[in-house]
Amino acid sequence: MATKKLGKIGNTKVDGSFISDGFFNWKAGTEKFRKHDESECHKKAVERLVTLPATTRDVGEVLSAGHAKEKDDKRKQLLQILRSIRFLACSKCGYIIY
Repeated sequence: MATKKLGKIGNTKVDGSFISDGFFNWKAGTEKFRKHDESECHKKAVERLVTLPATTRDVGEVLSAGHAKEKDDKRKQLLQILRSIRFLACSKCGYIIY
């Protein structure tokens, strides 16, 4: 069940040699490869390999977009602070500057 939570494909009926243990029996390799190729686990993995890039964004793009938004928000905050300082400074002098 833990594999489902992490988004991994898990199937207890599949031979573990292709997923976790490693493949060592090369004499029966072609038969094992064919059997694994037809397994539901392999089909789901191939499907996910094809569909995942279309549904996810590049990490660099996400970070860059987040950084740009944060920078824009900070710029707006700084401008508001500068307007407040200008207003307070000019109110002491009796001038109003926009």
